[in-house]
Amino acid sequence: MPPLLQYTAIVIGLPVLAWALWSSARLARANRNGTAGMDVSAYGLLPREELDASEYGPTAPEVADATLAARQGDWRPGAALLAAAGQDWDRRWYVLTRLAQVAPQEDAWLTAWRTERPGDPDAAAVHAQALLYLAWHARGEGYAKDTSADRLARFKQLLQAAFEEARSAAALAPHDPSPWVTMVTAARGLVLPHEEFRRLWSELTARAPHHFYAHLNALQYWCAKWCGSDRLAHRFAQEAAASAPPQSLLSVLPLEAAFERALQGAGQVPLAGRHPKSELDAVRAALSAVPADDPRSRLVRHRLAAALTLAGKGSEALEHFRILEPWVGGEPWSYHGNPVAMYDRARALAIVKAGKPRTKTAPVPTAGS
Repeated sequence: MPPLLQYTAIVIGLPVLAWALWSSARLARANRNGTAGMDVSAYGLLPREELDASEYGPTAPEVADATLAARQGDWRPGAALLAAAGQDWDRRWYVLTRLAQVAPQEDAWLTAWRTERPGDPDAAAVHAQALLYLAWHARGEGYAKDTSADRLARFKQLLQAAFEEARSAAALAPHDPSPWVTMVTAARGLVLPHEEFRRLWSELTARAPHHFYAHLNALQYWCAKWCGSDRLAHRFAQEAAASAPPQSLLSVLPLEAAFERALQGAGQVPLAGRHPKSELDAVRAALSAVPADDPRSRLVRHRLAAALTLAGKGSEALEHFRILEPWVGGEPWSYHGNPVAMYDRARALAIVKAGKPRTKTAPVPTAGS
């Protein structure tokens, strides 16, 4: 290379190299410290102390009213919401699970419901899912190797009770997929053989072939940490996404399978790996097709925000972080022992990738508004 060109290359190259090193240092600091020292308000984000990992998103007002009534002993508002859901199976499952989450702490309302309406399939379905939540609470959140034998025994006992109650609920309402979702969810804890799981899955999908929540739970069964492998989980996710209707939220399943693979390979740090552009495009399209207040959209948005961060699309990821906050209790953040810290690290990485904000963002509402 002629001396002049060598000099030109050095003059141009040194600033580029300096910027790359500076950027790498910022990324490392963001991955280590999260948004500490950053002005997150300049990006329309909330301070870390206002983030809430108790939920993945706000509870629909009418569902919040029904769960409050249940805590106060009145089952009727919840029963009315379930009846109103009709055959919108995803909506029905959302309401059912919110009601079932109340029962482990306060079950007088559920006892009254079953007493006043013996044989009510909705009450039976809620009871089955409540038993499932009791089982997971008894087990705890650790891996099996870190869980005591007594806890595991109680876990299996309650899971079996939930499974049997779900079978009874299914007999009361043969058209309803909800009890089958409970059975599919219990299957991984009971470590049911693949053929038995496939029979359950066939029954469920005969009633609701594209049930969003059912697919999320089935994917867990096929993961390596439960009853399957990375290969089986990936295949299930790809096939379910490919066979779903256009703009289906099931397009998020390949992202979920990728996070599960990363989790197995990197302990409690799921922010690793890359996602093909086609997968990201499919999830973008699906999100654009559903109302912003659809509870499923929040679950999908958490995963997409993480995937966009990994793909280096910081500005786009920040758009989703703004919508999600203050609620950060969704996956993949909840895989970590400290979901707020995991989420904060991700948005810090997105900020570094995005660079300085070019326009002034709208004021950020407080966590309570």
